[in-house]
Amino acid sequence: MKSGHGTLTYGGFSIHYALYGKGSPLLCLHGLNLDGRMFAGKNMKELFPDRMIVALDLPGYGRSDFIPGAGVLEISKLIDQLADKLELNQFELCGFCLGGIFALDYAIRNPDRLSRLYLIETMIYLPWWMTLCNTSVFHILYRGFSRNRLCLALLEMVPALKGLRKMQSLKLTSRLWNNRVNSFYINMMKEYQKIDHLQRSKAVSCETMLIFSDQSFKMIRKTNYGLQAALRHSTLYRLPAGGHFSPVSGLTFPICRGGREEQSILKNSR
Repeated sequence: MKSGHGTLTYGGFSIHYALYGKGSPLLCLHGLNLDGRMFAGKNMKELFPDRMIVALDLPGYGRSDFIPGAGVLEISKLIDQLADKLELNQFELCGFCLGGIFALDYAIRNPDRLSRLYLIETMIYLPWWMTLCNTSVFHILYRGFSRNRLCLALLEMVPALKGLRKMQSLKLTSRLWNNRVNSFYINMMKEYQKIDHLQRSKAVSCETMLIFSDQSFKMIRKTNYGLQAALRHSTLYRLPAGGHFSPVSGLTFPICRGGREEQSILKNSR
């Protein structure tokens, strides 16, 4: 497989994906208000040095069409379609934040198809304040602070938002807040959190890497510790001084094999 781009067709909608690097394929799903380019950065290449990253633009993001009414089942079908197109019978799957929800759900529904699962900064519980992101006021504020370095610097003083300014400088997040698309996924998460995913996750049979930052959002920490206890084959990796965006924006951390015990192996790059 060579680096490049491709498209899938689902129900008449066009879904874009990109390939970065060389090695065995790793299918990747990005977070809210991002797109597949987040996996093209230096940090992701260092995290997965021997993988060809196959980064899917979720519906409504990047170059992908928005699919009204699409849910976790539709995203699962897109993952299957992409894996089939690449002729992968069994494969590795990675998800960041929102993408982690879809990756986890896919692993639960398709335990025999995944050889390994990476969940980065994933949360299965929606913080109360995320409902504020559905408002028109937030849309206006986002457009302002995403273009203002001083505002970004002030926001980064919140430990959980560490790395946000670097994300913006690398142009890994959109300068605009697409209220239609983002609200759709936030509302999906509101409904999805009502399900007992810790119980469901016991169906996951593959090795799972849980990667999160110590100073990230409370619901992310809660999710990762809960999943560590529920999953049969999991390893927990903590980034001691990082925030939600740190794993993507500018911190280097190797993935190492280990047991179920918690390991603080993530380090700042200098």
